[in-house]
Amino acid sequence: MQRTVMLGVAVVATALGAMAVVAKDTDAPADEYFGPFKYSALSVRSKITSLGRTYRERWADDASIVHDAGLVESSFRVWAQKYPKDRWLAPTAFHLAQLYQEVQTDDARSHARAMYEFVAQNYPTSKEAHFARLRLRHGFPPLHPEPPVSPTPSPYGTPGATTSSTAPSAAPGAASPSPAPPAAPSASPAPVRSSAPAAPASTGTAPRPSPVTSPSPKP
Repeated sequence: MQRTVMLGVAVVATALGAMAVVAKDTDAPADEYFGPFKYSALSVRSKITSLGRTYRERWADDASIVHDAGLVESSFRVWAQKYPKDRWLAPTAFHLAQLYQEVQTDDARSHARAMYEFVAQNYPTSKEAHFARLRLRHGFPPLHPEPPVSPTPSPYGTPGATTSSTAPSAAPGAASPSPAPPAAPSASPAPVRSSAPAAPASTGTAPRPSPVTSPSPKP
């Protein structure tokens, strides 16, 4: 029993090792770059995803997206020519065809049709080829209007815009402004003269009572 288990483990390890050797020989290395723009296999796949987001967010117009997708496709075709058995070729090509199909122009649809045909012809047994044949058989949905393009907002905000809560700081090394001179004291208003006689000044002693003359006694 133990020998049977050990024999099974050895067979599985041998099969996995053979699969690793095949994958190593057929898959493109991660640090190899293709085409005039030197995209790696990973860069091709991530760039397709990035262009899809750019289209959905409307950060660029349709012609720019199709142009950039063509640059990615040029690197993809060099990759596919050098490593025709790479297991990532079929899903990457299908993903690129979907990107072309998403853009609502006749030029983009012609690129999508060509890429679906490429998948169906070069990877006929893959699931991506099955879906590509279905798309070619049923055709594309009609073109529809798209939202207007809105460029990517700058992370630094609108140039020249300032907020009322913060004042611009002075440049380093600039002389600080001299303080403003104090305002001259305002003259006090002149006293209003009254027509009533002024009260006598106090001397600090109580005033003497005026003498009262008592009546003289009767004789």
